[in-house]
Amino acid sequence: MDATHRIDVEQAMGVQSGDCLWPPVPFDDASPYECCEAVWSALGQAVTPAMLASLDDQDVTRLAAAVGQWFEVDTPSLAQVRTAGAQTLARWPA
Repeated sequence: MDATHRIDVEQAMGVQSGDCLWPPVPFDDASPYECCEAVWSALGQAVTPAMLASLDDQDVTRLAAAVGQWFEVDTPSLAQVRTAGAQTLARWPA
């Protein structure tokens, strides 16, 4: 993935996460960059559409826990995390 494509994917991931994870993530705190930081804390910096498409239940659970920990809130539901991933992939398919 080239640098421009990576930035576009990360922007989509951050925006979709902020939209889908509120609540429990406070809307005002859920900037696209902060949401990316939360995702990176669980999945690493090299997140790609293919990686998002291949997340299994254990990965989604780990990601939800990382988001809750990052924002110091209750863990978002697995459905919210899956929706954020699906909406990101709708913009940038694997």
